[in-house]
Amino acid sequence: MIRQMTLAACVALGLAGPATAFDCHMAIVFALDASRSVDATESRIQREGLADALRDPVIQSYILPYPGSGIAAMAFEWANPEDQLTIAPWAILDSPEAIAGFATRLEVAPTIPRRLKTGIGAALRFAGAAHRAAPVSCRRQVVDMSGDGPGNAGVLPRTIRRKGELDGLTINGLVIRHPNLDSAQPPDRDPLAYYNRHIIQGPGAFVMDIAVFDDYPAAIRRKLLRELSPSLAQR
Repeated sequence: MIRQMTLAACVALGLAGPATAFDCHMAIVFALDASRSVDATESRIQREGLADALRDPVIQSYILPYPGSGIAAMAFEWANPEDQLTIAPWAILDSPEAIAGFATRLEVAPTIPRRLKTGIGAALRFAGAAHRAAPVSCRRQVVDMSGDGPGNAGVLPRTIRRKGELDGLTINGLVIRHPNLDSAQPPDRDPLAYYNRHIIQGPGAFVMDIAVFDDYPAAIRRKLLRELSPSLAQR
């Protein structure tokens, strides 16, 4: 069983020293599905796709739009309700070098070895707690949830929301809808409908969907552009 890394330890590992004052326009938590339906190749595509998107000069121009600006970011994999593994602890992305370091951590961190249930509710709870432990105050707080199926174990997302654990967060989704998905299946079995109904929340929240994991790298780049743009427009 993978034990949860304490959030205090995540912050400590993610920061080389005390955070200097800067304009943080967004704090974002990347939550990557590592349940049984996601094999090792698909997990690698998610990690490398996100890392490559962060290295993109256009994305970096939105992360660092003017001197003294940037974002805070962390990433974790989730599967069983009791299994969330931090793969890139909180980091202040205030320079190309900081972004490059975060991207590398995404690629080299260990993964969850057991891929069983889909504990989305517990993953949302972990993401909410991560935001409360963020090392800096940012203008927007976003959760970027990726997955290919509805939750099937553990606490329900609506229970987490009712307890106020997700208050103030914008939660967006990136859903992988496999080609053999039966479009006539009930809403709670269709991952796109499930994310729209149970996962996303907050101003401007949205879900993007793709057919296969190979489409993930291009999709996460488009998603990041969409998530970063609104905060810059408010400057």
